[in-house]
Amino acid sequence: MEIVYRHNRVTRLTHWTNAIALMILLMSGLMIFNAHPNLYWGNISQPENAFFSIGAANDDGDLRGYVKLYGQQLDTTGLLGVQRTGLMPSARAFPSWLTVPGYYSLAAGRRWHFFFGWLFALNGLLYVFYNLVVGHLRKFFFTPADAAKVPAMIAYYLHLRKTSPQEGEYNPLQKMAYTSVFVILTPLVLLSGMAMSPQLNVAFHWLPAVFGGRQSARSVHFILAFGFVFFVFGHVSMVLTQGFFNNMRSMITGWYKEKVSISPAPIKPPTHARPDIGKALNAAESPKPQSEILLTDDSRVRPISAPALPPEEKAQSDAPADETTEKKKHD
Repeated sequence: MEIVYRHNRVTRLTHWTNAIALMILLMSGLMIFNAHPNLYWGNISQPENAFFSIGAANDDGDLRGYVKLYGQQLDTTGLLGVQRTGLMPSARAFPSWLTVPGYYSLAAGRRWHFFFGWLFALNGLLYVFYNLVVGHLRKFFFTPADAAKVPAMIAYYLHLRKTSPQEGEYNPLQKMAYTSVFVILTPLVLLSGMAMSPQLNVAFHWLPAVFGGRQSARSVHFILAFGFVFFVFGHVSMVLTQGFFNNMRSMITGWYKEKVSISPAPIKPPTHARPDIGKALNAAESPKPQSEILLTDDSRVRPISAPALPPEEKAQSDAPADETTEKKKHD
């Protein structure tokens, strides 16, 4: 294991700010939807022309909730359309525990939504520009090279492949999800929200026409909001399944415990000692004193000794010098 510094302070701060802002935006948006729980295409809002509706119907004195999509109606009593509070049920598209505020108030829901909408936009710009400057954004940006690895990554998650094609901190599916959120989902949510705002109608009067009408912009905004829900669901699932405590620590403190694969060092083949030819040649060329001339008739090496002298000459050589001189005088 190796501890690496994975997320800088700005990334961590903007991440948690956006998480809170996104949750409030979704819950306040559901409160706004409760005021008119129908979606349309175009500019005209007539309930009979809605392609999507959440409502309640009185069935012999029993209030039943339903969801209708392109004429197909599904009973959703106990979940959507009807909320049982107090003594009797009341018609309400989304229950109070899913909305901000919990009580019904369109004006309060709009104030919450607009405040956190601007916070989400400004905080997101800070995140993108800062990480673009420091180079962190390139780590999870989807490239054509990543597209070729998507099938292998899907096969790995389905346990059809043993090894993961992931290289770096993020795998191809994570990069595709993050890039889709940054490049497609977030800009469209912001622009469709601006197209619905009466305060921005004068400055950006052309925006509703881009989406095909103000009601179309409202429908696109609602659908993309649940696109964020699916992204968050996938994001949280990855955190839970790929090491919850390790991922949470990295997003709180910045430090991430990374697995390091240690491969054994390659075994080098043994090398045989070879004589130093240069030293041998130099030793052969250098002159040696007579006392160091070697005999080669034996495996042992010994110096050559001087030849032995006759006994008489040996005695004379061993005699003192003055005695030898006296003898020569008498002769």
